[in-house]
Amino acid sequence: MEKILETKKCKNCSENFTITDADQVFYDRLEVPRPTLCPDCRQQRRLAWRNERYMYRRKCDYSGKEIVSMYPPDSPFKIYSPDVWWSDAWDPLQYGREFNFSRTFFEQFRELQLEVPRVALINKQSENSDFTNHAGKNRNCYMSSVVFDSEDIYYSDWIVEHCIDCVDCSYLLAGSQLCYETYYSWGSYKSAFCDFIRNCSEVWFCFDCFNTKNSFMCWNLRNKEYCIRNKQYMKTEYEKEMKELFPMSSSKLLELCKEYLEIKKKTAIRPAIYSVNTENSFGDLLFETKNCFYAFDSIRVEDCRYIYDAIDMKDSMDIYHVGWGELMYECHAITNGYNNKFCHFTYDDNNTYYGDCVQNSNNTFGCVGLKRKQYCILNKQYTKEEYEELVPKIIEHMKKNGEYGEFFPIQFSPFAYNQSRAQEFYPLTKAKADAKNIRWSEYDPPAPGITKQLDASELPQMIQEVQDAILDTAILCEVTKRPYKIIKPELQFYRKMDLPLPHRHPDQRYLDRMTQRNPRKIFQTHCKKCNAAISSSFSPDKLANVYCQKCYLEAVY
Repeated sequence: MEKILETKKCKNCSENFTITDADQVFYDRLEVPRPTLCPDCRQQRRLAWRNERYMYRRKCDYSGKEIVSMYPPDSPFKIYSPDVWWSDAWDPLQYGREFNFSRTFFEQFRELQLEVPRVALINKQSENSDFTNHAGKNRNCYMSSVVFDSEDIYYSDWIVEHCIDCVDCSYLLAGSQLCYETYYSWGSYKSAFCDFIRNCSEVWFCFDCFNTKNSFMCWNLRNKEYCIRNKQYMKTEYEKEMKELFPMSSSKLLELCKEYLEIKKKTAIRPAIYSVNTENSFGDLLFETKNCFYAFDSIRVEDCRYIYDAIDMKDSMDIYHVGWGELMYECHAITNGYNNKFCHFTYDDNNTYYGDCVQNSNNTFGCVGLKRKQYCILNKQYTKEEYEELVPKIIEHMKKNGEYGEFFPIQFSPFAYNQSRAQEFYPLTKAKADAKNIRWSEYDPPAPGITKQLDASELPQMIQEVQDAILDTAILCEVTKRPYKIIKPELQFYRKMDLPLPHRHPDQRYLDRMTQRNPRKIFQTHCKKCNAAISSSFSPDKLANVYCQKCYLEAVY
């Protein structure tokens, strides 16, 4: 049981939060002061610094050429295309300046941040994947984010570890292939409209199924084959039923989607906390995780606290969207790092403090846009001895001003609030953002350059009725009326899967998937079977058969 050392009032929302002895172990080890914001407000601040899904056409501020960028044309920053940004055509050290001890650190950092060019997208070592962000080592991917080592991925996010040929999916791992509208899949093949499946093949509308094959509209199955609505069929019977369903019409698909949602709400058994091979950890959606507290959507994470969307991390605290590193604190969008604190968008860095878009660098403080540098402060080059003498003095100066230990202010975010992921988890109105001096964007990208338009309701019912001319047509989303296009690989995918064209804009499809996600909070409730007290990501008033771990395992195995 953790011991509460102090109860503090959050300086942002005024809610009370606690500092425990386990928290203090981290603060002492990392040599940082106790936070002034509650965990939620700390996470909101980091989320406001992330835009991963919105990509825009704009001009490169160096070459004038049209590029794809995560920053819209109305961004206040200078944006360079990746090939220019990574080249020797410009030198980030030319923006360097002396630290002024008569001014605050954040004032000086902001001035530097507004001058140094930013890279349009982070997309390393990829082929034919221009419209991907926070991504690397991919081939033929489009309008996707957080994609690594994968191929032919469209309109998806968090796709890693050699996944192939997937559309409209989130959180796919371990070679998942030919998946559509699937959320959390490990090593599965040809799945559609599924959630939390592992090592499954040819499954449709399946929830929480492991090692399951050729099944339709099923839940909580283990090691089964040829099942429909959890009823066992003979192979010939099953194949006959499937032939009657495919090719699937738009109206039939809508009917089945509604049925599947009802099954998930009222019939399927849910574990209070979704975890696999996890030990001594508190949170939700944890996989092969050990000794973690308040962790969500994390894979192979150990000895961490307040950690979200992480993979292969150790000994870190207050981090979001990080991978393959250790000893990080108050960081966002870090890959392959060690001992980084208060950093945003830094890949392959060690001992980096207050870095913004610092890449492949070591021992830097308060720098922006550096690449392959070391011993720099505010983008000014120092010797090792000068650097090690000056940094402690700056930290002391920041402590006196109440700056050290805090992530960058939300107002410094390179993205407008409504373009960031913070709007997803902590929605604000424009009026509330304005009141807090948080940037808001009214920029609306131009519609696809196509004269022919078609309302989604006018689309053919069956994929066999769709002609290639659809590729030159703008379709109006049935929900938002925003126009969207079908691209050629996407059309080929629907034909391969015998599925009708989607009637919603890709952004709306993403939001539809996310509405099925539980909040990143833990509630105290009771097991629906044995009534034992449990901690769960399901709020007590939410309809679901939420079981304690013991009852869940007894029911599904």
